[in-house]
Amino acid sequence: MHVKSTGSTVKKGKKVYSGIFRDGGAGSRAKSRFRERRRKLMKKENRLMVLTGVPYGPGAETTWTYAYAPTYQEPTVMYLTGVNQSEVLLLLDPGSKESDEILFVKRKDPRKEFWDGIRFGVGDPASIREVKRVTGIKDVQDIDDFDEIFKKRLAKRKKKEVGTFWLESMRTGTRHTIKSDHNWNFKKRIESLLKKVKAPKGSLSNIMQSHFDLRLPLDAYDVANTLKAQEITGKAFKETLRNFRKFDNECRLQGFLEGQMLMDSPYGLSFPGIIASGHNATVLHYMKNDDPIEKGELVLMDFGVRWMTMHADISRTVPASGKFNPMQKVLYEIVLEAQLAVEGMACAGVPIVDLNDACWETLQKGLDEKFYKLGGKSKMEYKGRPHGVSHLIGEQEHDGDPFRDYGVEPMKPGWLISNEPGLYGRFRWKHKGKVYDEEIGIRIEDNLLITKTGCANLSKGIPKRVAEIERLMARPRRK
Repeated sequence: MHVKSTGSTVKKGKKVYSGIFRDGGAGSRAKSRFRERRRKLMKKENRLMVLTGVPYGPGAETTWTYAYAPTYQEPTVMYLTGVNQSEVLLLLDPGSKESDEILFVKRKDPRKEFWDGIRFGVGDPASIREVKRVTGIKDVQDIDDFDEIFKKRLAKRKKKEVGTFWLESMRTGTRHTIKSDHNWNFKKRIESLLKKVKAPKGSLSNIMQSHFDLRLPLDAYDVANTLKAQEITGKAFKETLRNFRKFDNECRLQGFLEGQMLMDSPYGLSFPGIIASGHNATVLHYMKNDDPIEKGELVLMDFGVRWMTMHADISRTVPASGKFNPMQKVLYEIVLEAQLAVEGMACAGVPIVDLNDACWETLQKGLDEKFYKLGGKSKMEYKGRPHGVSHLIGEQEHDGDPFRDYGVEPMKPGWLISNEPGLYGRFRWKHKGKVYDEEIGIRIEDNLLITKTGCANLSKGIPKRVAEIERLMARPRRK
């Protein structure tokens, strides 16, 4: 199925619901798309399931974060419903003679909407009709009634088995768990309810693996939305290079780059950008972004924008002067060679751990043959591998389990992964009588869609070759 991504907005009269419902570009097909996702999960698990959205909106927990904290729904609920507002619960009850799915939302509060905008809410027939229409969920209830409804639904099932979602390592022999987020808090709440109804020990299980099995392979709409995010991100990067001579510090560079992206997407950035010049680029998650940019330095940029719920996650490294010096060019092309090796190897059935091996072996070989043998020297704060070459991308910019257990699994068609080799340290090289000695961080990152026979580089239109970068940086701004 070929799908053209749109920025479609669900409307009823003059009310605009795009802020609290993401149709994924599916428009009138969104309802059936989300319904099919819920059906697949119910078929896979065949038990009563309850999932929580984010429990609070911007500024509700720590007020001072309100300045730049839009609501981003818990990805499990977003994937299954498209609803993007806080205080939402989803109950799935496969085989129920009543309704097999219930969406719980708060009561309609016009006073709150006066401040924060429209929300789906019970107590307002028009709002209930609208949330049913866009999500396909026919049973919408007051979230304050959840505990009682949950207990009644559980009582009607022969097997007192309940599934919910929390993040933990599933690898044999380990049991690492994220206990600091809303999913864990909701798990404890369900455990308390199960204890009250005297449910058997072990009644609650984690549906994390089943959910990720369904969510991680992108469908045609997800791919179209990812391509749109790549297009916007690439356009912003090219315009930034054309204007690069104007930026004398990291802050101004960040402001221009992110401003260009945000002008073309209402869905926000994929993550806070990293803009790191010179030594700062050797800090992997450098966030200060306020140092001066010196003309002889390399500048590492890690950036991207969202479209609907999909992301671009791109890294590029460019010379502040507009031209790589000989040492910078050699090191840059060594990293690029490792990146191209990963792209050539990425395919369904190949695990990410194998991509890691190929990446860092290629990079080390490049250093040995093209730098060290020619008299180059380096000092690095790591041995061999500074970080993994790939992570999954989907509903979250870093998707899948946070412990990266998926790295040993054969990759599946539809997975979207990053491809981001890097090189960080102090390098020294005497070339044609001139000594080059500087601290350098280089990272080049693309986003690869895994297919049965290989991969598609969705960010191939974003310049990364030395000649492309230098040409754009030499070009004056278009009038």
